[in-house]
Amino acid sequence: MSSFRKKHLLPAVAVMGIASFVLTGCVDGEATTTDDAQGGTSDNSALYQAALDKATEIVDGEEIGGTVTLMGTWGGEERERFLSTLAPFEEATGVTIDFTGTEDYESIQQSSIAGGTPIDVVAAGNLGTVLGYAGEEAIDLNTLIGEDTLADNYAQGFLDSTTVDGGNYGLWTMVDNYMIWYNPNNYDGPTGDDVTWDQLSDYTTTLSADGTAPWCMGLSAGASTGWPGAYFMLNLLLKQSGPEFLTALGNGEASWDSPEVRSAFALFEEVVASEDTVLGGPSGVITTDPGAASAGMYSDPQQCSLEHWGTFTASIILASDPTLEAGTDLDFMKMPTIDPAYASSQGYGGTVMTAFSDRPEVAAFMEYEASVEAASLVAATGNWTGANTNIPADAYPNEILGRVSTDLLGASDLVPFPIALTASSVTSAVYAAIAEFVQDPSTLDDSLATIDSAVAAAN
Repeated sequence: MSSFRKKHLLPAVAVMGIASFVLTGCVDGEATTTDDAQGGTSDNSALYQAALDKATEIVDGEEIGGTVTLMGTWGGEERERFLSTLAPFEEATGVTIDFTGTEDYESIQQSSIAGGTPIDVVAAGNLGTVLGYAGEEAIDLNTLIGEDTLADNYAQGFLDSTTVDGGNYGLWTMVDNYMIWYNPNNYDGPTGDDVTWDQLSDYTTTLSADGTAPWCMGLSAGASTGWPGAYFMLNLLLKQSGPEFLTALGNGEASWDSPEVRSAFALFEEVVASEDTVLGGPSGVITTDPGAASAGMYSDPQQCSLEHWGTFTASIILASDPTLEAGTDLDFMKMPTIDPAYASSQGYGGTVMTAFSDRPEVAAFMEYEASVEAASLVAATGNWTGANTNIPADAYPNEILGRVSTDLLGASDLVPFPIALTASSVTSAVYAAIAEFVQDPSTLDDSLATIDSAVAAAN
């Protein structure tokens, strides 16, 4: 085992603090509908048939059979939505997908490799897992499914992030970026692609003076408390200092105790300073679940106006109330510009698949996952943004998710957020730094030193 992997045990973030659990099962090949982002059901027959045809093409019309073991973090309804996207592959190929859902995928795979029976494919919630196995147990996808297949379906930024010494070891399936959400019925501030942070700050200052806390926020997530704020601060850092600095931070080449990071924390402090700026004030956001924070945008009178959160926000809010309509009751703007040089830069995290076997059924599965047909089924669930560049916007169940996809995949600079690259100890230290900073900004010096110490220990 490499020293990197000994140190880089990288659990995925459990959105909304949902506890992890283990589920195993196989895909039901009959599914042709999925729950959409508003809690209803969408008929995906045409998308299902296209995916079925693609899977048939991949195996030249033969039922090759066999079993592919797959491990990821999905559970509950998310698990069912994801597995529904694999049903065409099973039907066309005769391959059984044996899925295990757990947050502990890294240590389980290490044990499996040590025992000589690695899980065939791991869907990791952190790019660091991929980088830890690159060039060793992981299979080079350039050889397994072909460089052209990857290049035809993925933006160069995604390909670069999973490439090590010329080999590609990861397939991005779902990706998350972070933006500003609002209720158009109550929001009268600046919108559009050219909004600057200064303009938004001027609006929030006015709103605060009128007695309404401009920001909605929830940071409570058990051991990961602080994580939504970490992405807020890092998005500010990206727009202020650019993708190269974020990459250097993630690789351990830049210090967290730096003027750039401190400046981003200073901007974040303006958001969480008091009850005048964020609903509930510092103590309130620490005890509020992220999934509950948006309720303030829909109260009467409105209690807060803006929420910085991820791609998945639309599915959570729209599913919470079937009367809400995308575009009418919920909309978003891209993270506002701070330095114009980085206006089109987008940060992301998400799920990346790595293969540990080159058997024909595994190669067929990875080629299927790389296809626009499979990715369109992922988009149609309304739960995720697909990473495939060719997904049509109308594959998503509403226009908001289509625009989220277009904005992300159309970015000139795509960069993984630093906490998608770091050891779990570093990620935990960043989350803790955010939580401590919100409650007491004077803790920043010690917190940044702690993060840098965690980076040094991990490397």
